[in-house]
Amino acid sequence: MKPQLLKITPPPNSSFNFFAQDAAFFATPWHYHPEYEIVLVLESTGKKFVGSNISDFKPGDLCMMGAYLPHYYRNDERFYAKDSTVRARSLVIHFLEDFMGGNFFDLPECQAIKNLLERSKRGLNFGPQTVKKVASKIEGLQYLTGINRLLELIGVLAILSESEDAQELTTNSMSLQNEVDSARINGVLSYIVQNYQQEIQLSDVAKLANMSESAFSRYFKKRTRRTFSQFITEIRIEHACKLLVQDKMSISAISLESGFNNLSNFNRQFKLLKKTTPLAYRSTFNG
Repeated sequence: MKPQLLKITPPPNSSFNFFAQDAAFFATPWHYHPEYEIVLVLESTGKKFVGSNISDFKPGDLCMMGAYLPHYYRNDERFYAKDSTVRARSLVIHFLEDFMGGNFFDLPECQAIKNLLERSKRGLNFGPQTVKKVASKIEGLQYLTGINRLLELIGVLAILSESEDAQELTTNSMSLQNEVDSARINGVLSYIVQNYQQEIQLSDVAKLANMSESAFSRYFKKRTRRTFSQFITEIRIEHACKLLVQDKMSISAISLESGFNNLSNFNRQFKLLKKTTPLAYRSTFNG
């Protein structure tokens, strides 16, 4: 996958971008942009990567990504088959933080939405109750114009800000601020996403960024707010969580499949991040 920093330009008669995506598969690679993004999946299945989180998506999946938060929707393999008849459909909204004016979200009436924007820096996934309330409003945006369209988006944000089933996807926020950052670290993130189940050497990744190991370590922590090893551990634990819920593999097998070669270290890191043991986590979902 070729990483990139996307440039998004709204239509000349609109302060924000909205489009209905309908294709054989979601083609946009691992990417960043300064706009906040809301994605409602209408059709198709796969996995989405948001920061260090890896989770499944299906029709009805509703997610919000903060500015510069890296993300990527990858459809299941059947969507890439030459003779495939399935479709990937979604509704996507992009808007800059100041699209309503520089101080709009500082107004007292907007504090809940301002908090929503801050939380979205970690990625937010909304549950079925919120989706039921807001899906028709998101779909209706494509048929509105002028002030009514703008007010409807504010209404969507208001509903999301009051959601009681929103889940933060990453432990810490992660954002990049310019094209230099993107060119240097985006390839690193792509490499990690493709190789986190194997042993990853700091020296190899530092070479990708054309930096020394010590300089890269400082750079990575400054940009992602966690150390390189912490970031990889988070991705591996998220993968383990999916296996614990979906698979009947043993805990030791899941540890190996997630990139840990030491079971005790896996258990220790899992409890540190999830505040519970792998076995207890599995029991929560499987009774």
